Amino acid sequence: MKLPLFPLQICILPDGFIKLRIFEARYQRLVKESLQNDSGFGACMLAEDGKTLLPMGTRCKIVDFETLEDGLLGVTIVGIEKFELGTYIIEEDGLKRGNVTLVPCWKSQPISAAQQKFTTILKDLLAEYPEHLSQYTLDDFNNLTWVCQRWIEILPLTPAEKQHCIAAKDHQLALTMLSNVLK
Repeated sequence: MKLPLFPLQICILPDGFIKLRIFEARYQRLVKESLQNDSGFGACMLAEDGKTLLPMGTRCKIVDFETLEDGLLGVTIVGIEKFELGTYIIEEDGLKRGNVTLVPCWKSQPISAAQQKFTTILKDLLAEYPEHLSQYTLDDFNNLTWVCQRWIEILPLTPAEKQHCIAAKDHQLALTMLSNVLK
Protein backbone atom coordinates (compact mmCIF):
# COMPACT_ATOMS: atom_id res chain seq x y z
CA MET A 1 0.00 0.00 0.00
CA LYS A 2 1.28 3.49 -0.82
CA LEU A 3 0.39 6.34 1.55
CA PRO A 4 1.24 10.01 1.90
CA LEU A 5 3.21 10.42 5.12
CA PHE A 6 2.86 12.93 7.94
CA PRO A 7 6.01 13.03 10.12
CA LEU A 8 5.25 13.73 13.79
CA GLN A 9 7.20 14.38 16.96
CA ILE A 10 4.43 12.49 18.79
CA CYS A 11 2.98 9.02 18.54
CA ILE A 12 -0.51 7.88 17.55
CA LEU A 13 -1.58 4.23 17.60
CA PRO A 14 -4.75 2.39 16.52
CA ASP A 15 -7.87 3.87 18.13
CA GLY A 16 -5.94 6.93 19.36
CA PHE A 17 -7.04 10.49 18.59
CA ILE A 18 -4.99 13.63 18.16
CA LYS A 19 -5.52 17.10 16.76
CA LEU A 20 -3.10 18.57 14.26
CA ARG A 21 -2.55 22.11 12.96
CA ILE A 22 -2.06 22.11 9.21
CA PHE A 23 -0.12 25.05 7.78
CA GLU A 24 2.28 23.74 5.14
CA ALA A 25 1.01 23.39 1.55
CA ARG A 26 2.23 19.79 1.30
CA TYR A 27 0.16 18.77 4.33
CA GLN A 28 -2.85 20.71 3.05
CA ARG A 29 -2.53 18.53 -0.04
CA LEU A 30 -2.24 15.42 2.18
CA VAL A 31 -5.49 16.42 3.95
CA LYS A 32 -7.28 16.99 0.64
CA GLU A 33 -6.14 13.62 -0.73
CA SER A 34 -7.06 11.86 2.52
CA LEU A 35 -10.58 13.27 2.46
CA GLN A 36 -11.01 12.08 -1.14
CA ASN A 37 -10.03 8.44 -0.60
CA ASP A 38 -10.47 5.67 1.96
CA SER A 39 -6.77 4.93 2.41
CA GLY A 40 -6.07 7.84 4.71
CA PHE A 41 -2.43 8.68 5.36
CA GLY A 42 0.50 7.41 7.35
CA ALA A 43 1.62 9.05 10.59
CA CYS A 44 5.29 8.35 11.26
CA MET A 45 7.24 9.37 14.32
CA LEU A 46 10.50 11.19 13.81
CA ALA A 47 13.71 9.95 15.38
CA GLU A 48 15.43 12.10 17.98
CA ASP A 49 17.34 13.90 15.20
CA GLY A 50 14.00 15.40 14.09
CA LYS A 51 14.54 14.32 10.48
CA THR A 52 14.59 10.53 10.18
CA LEU A 53 11.28 8.70 9.77
CA LEU A 54 11.04 5.73 12.12
CA PRO A 55 9.95 2.43 10.56
CA MET A 56 6.72 1.76 12.49
CA GLY A 57 3.78 4.05 11.81
CA THR A 58 0.00 4.17 11.92
CA ARG A 59 -2.46 4.56 9.08
CA CYS A 60 -4.82 7.34 10.10
CA LYS A 61 -8.07 8.91 8.94
CA ILE A 62 -9.36 12.41 9.41
CA VAL A 63 -12.56 12.38 11.47
CA ASP A 64 -13.11 16.12 11.92
CA PHE A 65 -11.72 19.45 10.80
CA GLU A 66 -12.12 23.09 11.77
CA THR A 67 -10.72 26.55 11.18
CA LEU A 68 -8.59 27.45 14.19
CA GLU A 69 -8.52 30.86 15.87
CA ASP A 70 -5.32 31.73 14.01
CA GLY A 71 -7.00 30.90 10.67
CA LEU A 72 -5.12 27.64 10.17
CA LEU A 73 -6.77 24.32 9.44
CA GLY A 74 -7.16 21.98 12.40
CA VAL A 75 -7.84 18.29 11.86
CA THR A 76 -8.70 15.52 14.30
CA ILE A 77 -7.31 12.16 13.28
CA VAL A 78 -7.85 8.62 14.50
CA GLY A 79 -5.32 5.80 14.24
CA ILE A 80 -6.62 2.83 12.23
CA GLU A 81 -3.85 0.24 11.98
CA LYS A 82 -0.09 -0.10 12.35
CA PHE A 83 2.28 -0.42 9.44
CA GLU A 84 5.95 -0.88 8.69
CA LEU A 85 7.43 1.73 6.39
CA GLY A 86 9.43 0.50 3.43
CA THR A 87 10.87 2.84 0.83
CA TYR A 88 9.54 6.32 0.31
CA ILE A 89 9.93 9.17 -2.11
CA ILE A 90 9.92 12.91 -1.55
CA GLU A 91 7.69 14.73 -4.00
CA GLU A 92 8.38 18.21 -5.45
CA ASP A 93 6.61 20.06 -2.64
CA GLY A 94 8.34 17.96 0.04
CA LEU A 95 5.46 15.57 0.75
CA LYS A 96 6.76 12.10 1.50
CA ARG A 97 4.90 9.11 0.03
CA GLY A 98 5.85 5.67 1.25
CA ASN A 99 5.29 2.01 0.61
CA VAL A 100 3.86 0.48 3.77
CA THR A 101 3.11 -3.04 4.89
CA LEU A 102 0.20 -3.34 7.31
CA VAL A 103 0.98 -5.01 10.63
CA PRO A 104 -1.67 -6.87 12.67
CA CYS A 105 -3.10 -4.91 15.60
CA TRP A 106 -2.59 -6.29 19.08
CA LYS A 107 -5.39 -8.58 20.25
CA SER A 108 -7.76 -7.17 22.87
CA GLN A 109 -7.20 -8.33 26.44
CA PRO A 110 -9.49 -7.77 29.43
CA ILE A 111 -8.03 -5.88 32.37
CA SER A 112 -7.45 -7.83 35.56
CA ALA A 113 -8.11 -6.37 39.00
CA ALA A 114 -4.35 -5.99 39.54
CA GLN A 115 -4.05 -3.97 36.31
CA GLN A 116 -6.98 -1.68 37.08
CA LYS A 117 -4.57 0.97 38.40
CA PHE A 118 -3.35 1.62 34.84
CA THR A 119 -6.90 2.46 33.78
CA THR A 120 -7.63 4.60 36.83
CA ILE A 121 -4.49 6.71 36.43
CA LEU A 122 -5.08 7.06 32.67
CA LYS A 123 -8.68 8.22 33.23
CA ASP A 124 -7.48 10.74 35.82
CA LEU A 125 -4.87 12.11 33.40
CA LEU A 126 -7.31 12.31 30.49
CA ALA A 127 -9.91 14.03 32.71
CA GLU A 128 -7.61 17.07 32.49
CA TYR A 129 -8.36 17.09 28.74
CA PRO A 130 -12.15 16.54 28.52
CA GLU A 131 -12.30 17.13 24.77
CA HIS A 132 -9.76 14.36 24.27
CA LEU A 133 -11.40 12.06 26.83
CA SER A 134 -14.76 12.46 25.06
CA GLN A 135 -13.32 10.66 22.02
CA TYR A 136 -13.17 7.39 23.98
CA THR A 137 -15.84 5.06 25.38
CA LEU A 138 -15.94 3.45 28.81
CA ASP A 139 -15.49 0.05 27.15
CA ASP A 140 -12.13 1.21 25.76
CA PHE A 141 -10.81 1.46 29.32
CA ASN A 142 -11.64 -2.23 29.92
CA ASN A 143 -9.25 -3.33 27.15
CA LEU A 144 -5.67 -3.70 28.43
CA THR A 145 -4.25 -3.49 24.91
CA TRP A 146 -6.05 -0.20 24.27
CA VAL A 147 -4.88 1.16 27.65
CA CYS A 148 -1.26 0.19 26.88
CA GLN A 149 -1.46 1.95 23.51
CA ARG A 150 -2.75 5.17 25.10
CA TRP A 151 0.10 5.04 27.62
CA ILE A 152 2.66 4.59 24.83
CA GLU A 153 1.23 7.71 23.20
CA ILE A 154 1.55 9.89 26.31
CA LEU A 155 4.50 8.56 28.31
CA PRO A 156 7.67 10.66 28.01
CA LEU A 157 9.65 7.88 26.34
CA THR A 158 12.22 8.40 23.61
CA PRO A 159 11.05 7.76 20.05
CA ALA A 160 13.29 4.65 19.99
CA GLU A 161 11.66 3.28 23.17
CA LYS A 162 8.18 3.91 21.74
CA GLN A 163 9.18 2.22 18.47
CA HIS A 164 10.46 -0.80 20.36
CA CYS A 165 7.08 -1.20 22.10
CA ILE A 166 5.07 -0.56 18.92
CA ALA A 167 7.07 -3.13 16.93
CA ALA A 168 6.36 -5.87 19.49
CA LYS A 169 3.90 -8.62 18.56
CA ASP A 170 1.63 -7.84 21.53
CA HIS A 171 1.17 -5.42 24.43
CA GLN A 172 3.38 -7.28 26.93
CA LEU A 173 6.52 -5.16 26.43
CA ALA A 174 4.46 -1.98 26.82
CA LEU A 175 2.82 -3.42 29.94
CA THR A 176 6.21 -4.24 31.46
CA MET A 177 7.50 -0.75 30.72
CA LEU A 178 4.30 0.77 32.12
CA SER A 179 4.59 -1.30 35.28
CA ASN A 180 8.15 -0.07 35.79
CA VAL A 181 7.27 3.57 35.17
CA LEU A 182 4.17 3.60 37.42
CA LYS A 183 5.69 1.81 40.42
